[in-house]
Amino acid sequence: MTIEPSGNKRDGIVEIPRKPVNRTEKRVAKTQKKLLSAALEVFSEYGVDAATIDDITQRADLGKGTFYRHFSDKAEIMGCLIDQAIEKLIGKLRNMDAGATIEDALEHIINMHYQFFLENQEEFILLFQGRLFLKLDRRITEQMEEPFNRYFEAIESLLSPYVSEKMDMLRIRRFACAVAGFVFGFFSFAMIGMESEEIETGIKPLRQSFVKSLSSFLVQ
Repeated sequence: MTIEPSGNKRDGIVEIPRKPVNRTEKRVAKTQKKLLSAALEVFSEYGVDAATIDDITQRADLGKGTFYRHFSDKAEIMGCLIDQAIEKLIGKLRNMDAGATIEDALEHIINMHYQFFLENQEEFILLFQGRLFLKLDRRITEQMEEPFNRYFEAIESLLSPYVSEKMDMLRIRRFACAVAGFVFGFFSFAMIGMESEEIETGIKPLRQSFVKSLSSFLVQ
């Protein structure tokens, strides 16, 4: 793949330049943004596995040659989208008030996932599909596992201050996975035939029980 002068690569994922400084870089960033937006729509509509590069370029109204000047394949553009979505979600998770209790921290984590779900449903679907893809196709593990690891580490950093000193990091990671599994699992299935108000009402008693039980385990 050819990396444009305005781009850079981190752990196999192409990052979109945030501040293009000349006309060429601005044109590159605009094209990449158009391809990423089209890919997100196509992945959400057709599913990652069924979506093709032809679908993406047709949606973006660009040629396949243009696609390959920016991304090497479907997995790479998906990895870039996942990286961006993870950063957006982590940004929400980090915005927690000081002096929070363990219950507050867990409520915050669930609430921020809920906000992300409401505001970015296409990206939410992509993250859910991307995590499954890691298990189904190990060839793309290196491209996508790093963003998910950052996501789990963000949850761990919120939970770590409240856990027993005897608890090892592996157990904290398992609790982070439990939290992620709860919110992603619930919201992914809730999207089928439920309105936003029904989703919020439906998750309330479940998350109360979840927060209470997980809090007691974390402080033991």
